[in-house]
Amino acid sequence: MPHEDIAELYLISDMLITDYSSVFFDYANLKRPILFYTYDIDKYQNVLRGFYIDINEVPGPLLMTNDEIVSAIRNIDKINEEYADKYEKFYNRFCYLDDGNASKRVYDEIWGKF
Repeated sequence: MPHEDIAELYLISDMLITDYSSVFFDYANLKRPILFYTYDIDKYQNVLRGFYIDINEVPGPLLMTNDEIVSAIRNIDKINEEYADKYEKFYNRFCYLDDGNASKRVYDEIWGKF
């Protein structure tokens, strides 16, 4: 049975392992590690869909094998250090407005002009 609210799963997880799903945009708000399982990256990029953003700018490593995933999990502190700058750039580009004040900003923008 699928879980009804993925946000609850984000909150209880220590890291995210994903493929090309957009879930990493939401998960990045937590500033927790993200690993990308991209074993079929050539096919996905060149035959199927392509990417909305530069795949080389995602806030975590592109991993091709199960062994690479296991190694990344075992060395997650090293991964965090290695990808800290990319993560911060990604966060500043896509997550900076998710601070709990979005509705207030919209209200101020609309009603503050009257």
